[in-house]
Amino acid sequence: MVGLALITAAGSSGVAVVEAHAAHPQALTPVTQTVLSSPRWYQADDGRFHLSYELELTNAVPVPVTVASIEVLRGSGSRIGTPGSDRLEQSLSLLATPSDATTVLPPSSVGIAWIDLAFRRRSQIPNRVRHRLTVDIGPGLPVGPLITDIGGGSTVAHRQAIEIGAPLRSGRWVAIVGPHRRALQPVNGSLRNGQRFAIDFSARLDETGRTHIADPDENSSYFNYREPVLAVSRGRVVEAVDRYPDQIPNQPTPVTGAAANGNHVILKLSKGVFAAYAHLTAGSVRVHSGDSVREGQVIGRLGNSGGSHGPHLHFQVMSRPSILDSDGLPFVIDRFHLNGRIPSLEAFIEPDASEPPVPPVPFDDAFRGIFRNRGLTDLDVVTFPPASEARSRQGGG
Repeated sequence: MVGLALITAAGSSGVAVVEAHAAHPQALTPVTQTVLSSPRWYQADDGRFHLSYELELTNAVPVPVTVASIEVLRGSGSRIGTPGSDRLEQSLSLLATPSDATTVLPPSSVGIAWIDLAFRRRSQIPNRVRHRLTVDIGPGLPVGPLITDIGGGSTVAHRQAIEIGAPLRSGRWVAIVGPHRRALQPVNGSLRNGQRFAIDFSARLDETGRTHIADPDENSSYFNYREPVLAVSRGRVVEAVDRYPDQIPNQPTPVTGAAANGNHVILKLSKGVFAAYAHLTAGSVRVHSGDSVREGQVIGRLGNSGGSHGPHLHFQVMSRPSILDSDGLPFVIDRFHLNGRIPSLEAFIEPDASEPPVPPVPFDDAFRGIFRNRGLTDLDVVTFPPASEARSRQGGG
């Protein structure tokens, strides 16, 4: 083997240690790095430009490895940023358990670094990213314990976020973003995150801030149930499914993978751009495959079908006509009023499942404002303009 001076086994661990000839340097990199999809960005209603993507970390050695640090670099090598130790742990998980934070990759395992960067100005968004990864393989081996490697290079997508109209009519809507960010799925031989930028419009608040009245286990108790769902642009229907019953709120029964989206509609907005609406109520879908739709047209009504715990609209924009087998695309909404933000997911869940008297959902109105062509931030409370004000937007290409 040309340029290879020595290969030895590190004790009983089986870790191969490579010492290379100086003319052909080779270094042991126990964790390999791969960006799974081109990083994509959008401007949110917090005034920042958000860049989101997944960095796959594969531990290719038969010993546990601890991720000590991840530094995001520009293509030139200058550092963009690095999370502190607490934030690093919250940004890492194993592929199989995305909700469980960890910095330890067990032997021969795959982890995911969920990268989310925020910039004050668009000019600060890099054209290309790389990553300086430092891992700790522990004591007692001929190498380490700290090993640093630069890898995971990827070009940042240049296309701006998709501009859409509102998917719902006026009212104060609670928008939940966070859980979808980690919805990476092994689909048709690839890791896909069609839900990367998806939003659950999980409640419509009344004038006092309540999500429902009367029995929380009845769909009809919720103010959002059966609210009209709107086409966000001109487009063409590529899939329309209406055959699943609504679940009982807070008491869902298991469903098959085929039924997880419940009653749903997928629209083609333009070449390589599709919008999906999931969990519509039974019997409400008004469109069929092949139909053309206009912005603001009612295509169905909000429901609780499929893999759902309560009435809500799941909405996403993606690269292919599949909720799972696609790449999630960022989008901005042309006009909305931000009423405020809910302090935590728990602060929403507790009153949303409460028995009467139902408490209001708390939100901080210090974040209020009127926005155009911005994306939503997690736990926003937003109001959309009336459907009569919808602008014509070209689509359906």
